[in-house]
Amino acid sequence: MALFKNIFPVRGRPTAELLTVGTELVTGTTVNTNASYLGRELTQLGFRVEHQCACRDETEAIQEALQRALARSQVIVICGGLGPTPDDITRQTLAEFFGVPLVLSRAQYRQIQRYYRSRGRTVPAIVKPEAYFPANAKPVFNEFGIALGFIIEERGRVILVVPGVPRELVRLFETRLKPFLQGRFSRLRPLASLIVKTVGLSEPAVMRRLGRRFFRMGQFEFGIYPEAGEVGLRVYADSPALIRRLRLRVKKVLGRHIYSFSEESLEAAIGRELVRKKGTLAIAESCTGGRIAELLTGVPGASRYLAGAVVAYQNGVKTRILDVPDQLIKRRGAVSREVVLRMAFGVRARFGATLGIGVTGIAGPGGGSREKPVGLVYLAIASAGEKKAWKEQFRGERLHIQDRAAKKALEYLWRWLKR
Repeated sequence: MALFKNIFPVRGRPTAELLTVGTELVTGTTVNTNASYLGRELTQLGFRVEHQCACRDETEAIQEALQRALARSQVIVICGGLGPTPDDITRQTLAEFFGVPLVLSRAQYRQIQRYYRSRGRTVPAIVKPEAYFPANAKPVFNEFGIALGFIIEERGRVILVVPGVPRELVRLFETRLKPFLQGRFSRLRPLASLIVKTVGLSEPAVMRRLGRRFFRMGQFEFGIYPEAGEVGLRVYADSPALIRRLRLRVKKVLGRHIYSFSEESLEAAIGRELVRKKGTLAIAESCTGGRIAELLTGVPGASRYLAGAVVAYQNGVKTRILDVPDQLIKRRGAVSREVVLRMAFGVRARFGATLGIGVTGIAGPGGGSREKPVGLVYLAIASAGEKKAWKEQFRGERLHIQDRAAKKALEYLWRWLKR
C-alpha cells in the first residue's frame, strides 16, 4: 500500500542481515517465524535490517548467501542447520568457508550428556557434532537445548550463528546475543517506536485518514500491516519527541478504531476489558466452528472471564442447548437476526455469564441462495438488559469467511465493552 510515501528512512545505523538455513523454509513447508522474530528484535535494538535470505541446506547455497551478506552488512545472523541430521551442514559449511577446522566445546558436550542422562539414555554418536564449532569462532553455550551457537568476527563483520529451534533461538538471543551486540556496538541506541493496532478499517481507509500531513511530520520509517479484520502500523524514528507527535496525530485521525498501542492482540485487549469490568462471556458459534473461542482461549488466563462456548452446527443443538425455539428456526431460518439473538441469549443463560455472543451464517462453498448468499453472517451480543445484532456479508473462500466473521465478532465485542 503506497498512497503516500515517506521518503525519509532512518539512516546512519549499523546494518544487519538475516540468513535462515533450511530447505523447508524455501519450499514453504515451514513458516519462517525465526526471521520475523530476529528482524523485529534487531530493529528494536537499533540496527537497520536491510536484507533477509532463506537458503536450502546446501553448501554452495549457504556460502553464496554468506558471501553476499559479508559484502554489504555489518552484522549477519545465521540460524538453522545446526542439528544432528545429514542435511544440517551449517557449521561444517562455515568452517570450510573460512578454511578452519571444527573444534569441540567440552562445556556444550557435558550439557548434551546431562540432557540424555536425565532421560536415562546415552548420547547417540550422531548428536556429538552439535557440540562443535569453527576454530575461528567463539562458542555460545546453549543451556536451553543441545546445539551449540557461536560468534565469528571476520573482515570487520560480526556473524552470529544460532540453532533454528524457535524456543532455543529466542532464549539464546535474549540471554547471550543481545547483550553481546549491545556491548560490541556500544554507541547503538534503540529506535523510538510507535505501534498501532486498529480494527474496522481497511488498509486504504487507514492511509486516507493519515493523509499527506502525517508523512510530512518528520524523518521516520513507516510500515502498514493488514490482516483479517485488522490493520497494524509500525513507525520507527530517532526522535522520541517525533514519535509522541505522531502518536497524537494517529489518535486524532484513527480514534475509536485503535484498540492498542502495543503488541497486544485484540483478543487479549478484550480479556483485559472483561477483567476490568468484572464481566464474563459465553459464546455460541455456528458457521465459525469455534474460531472465536479458539482466539480468546489463546490468551493466558482466559478462564478468568470466558465461561464457556458451544459450537451449535446442527439446528437440534441450537434448540436443545441454546433454547432457540424450533418454530423460530423453521420460520426465519437458522441464518437470521432472530435466531442469532436467541443464540446469544441462550448461551449467556446456559453458562450464567454477563455477556453472550452468537454467530450464525453461510460459510460455503454451498448452501447459499439469492436471499441468503454464501458469506452472509449474523452476529449478536446480549446482556441482562440489552441486545444487538449485526448483518455482515463477507467474500472469499470458506476459511476466509470464517476468519473474517470471527474477527468481526471480536470487533463488535470490543466496541460493546468500550462504550
